[in-house]
Amino acid sequence: MKMKKKLASVLIVIMLACSLPWQAQAAAPIVSNKPHKAPVATPPAVSEVQPVKVVPEPAAVKADTAAKPAAEVKAPKQAKPEKKAKKAAAKKSKKNKEKQSKVQVQQSNWRLKVAQQKLQVLGFSDERPSGRMTEATSTALKSFQKQHKLKADGELNDATYHKLTWEAFAKEGIPKVKGKEIVSRAAKYKGVPYVFGGTTTKGFDCSGYVQYVFKDCKAKLPRLADEQALQGIFVTQKQLRPGDLVFFTTYAAGASHVGIYAGDGQFWSASSSKGVMLSSLKDDYWKQRYYGARRVLITNGEVYK
Repeated sequence: MKMKKKLASVLIVIMLACSLPWQAQAAAPIVSNKPHKAPVATPPAVSEVQPVKVVPEPAAVKADTAAKPAAEVKAPKQAKPEKKAKKAAAKKSKKNKEKQSKVQVQQSNWRLKVAQQKLQVLGFSDERPSGRMTEATSTALKSFQKQHKLKADGELNDATYHKLTWEAFAKEGIPKVKGKEIVSRAAKYKGVPYVFGGTTTKGFDCSGYVQYVFKDCKAKLPRLADEQALQGIFVTQKQLRPGDLVFFTTYAAGASHVGIYAGDGQFWSASSSKGVMLSSLKDDYWKQRYYGARRVLITNGEVYK
């Protein structure tokens, strides 16, 4: 028994002695003259180096914004109908204010200028005609409208304009002379030859003839056709009465020929081809050149539209 114990002790000592060199070799670096590959270092775990940085999601991944429908993202588009409604309301309000204003500023035009001239003739205004609506013009129009039982709003509507031009014409036009008298005198000079610039029975041009006929009836008219076209008031062909003046465009633009309406669609004039003669408004030549008509005799009556 003692021998066995001794043997066991010896074996343990031997084993311990043998294990020491191997431990020393593991601890000491390996030295060699031969080149060798450097050991590949195993990267440490991420958690051991530094905390992980949070990488932002790409735009495509952000479903909260990119995935929203266009109607939700672009809210201003939904507001367009509302804006249009506001604009329409503002325009309507502006128009109402303009209507309610006492004086409306209008664009310069000949019709308003004519009206201002007629207001002067009738004594409703002493303002210089400008073709622009002013407070003085509006006040004058209201006074005129009240006097003639028209709507007194101070505006130049059709009814006011026609009544204004007629009343001024009734004051400035040719009084007492009747249309039949003018036509009868016009027929008296049938066949008188045409002479350019002529103003006597030896020879007439168109406006010289008309002026002479009216002078014969103690009525005054300007010398030239385009000046005569500014007299009196405008009438349509349907409104024509004997003694009214009819105008045509012949050798020059505008009113370059004038005649005296005789009734039944006919008129007297000094033609360049046959002298003083009776012609028809329905003739192709005159029909194509018809320019307009004016009433210069007060006795021919007021023109209604």
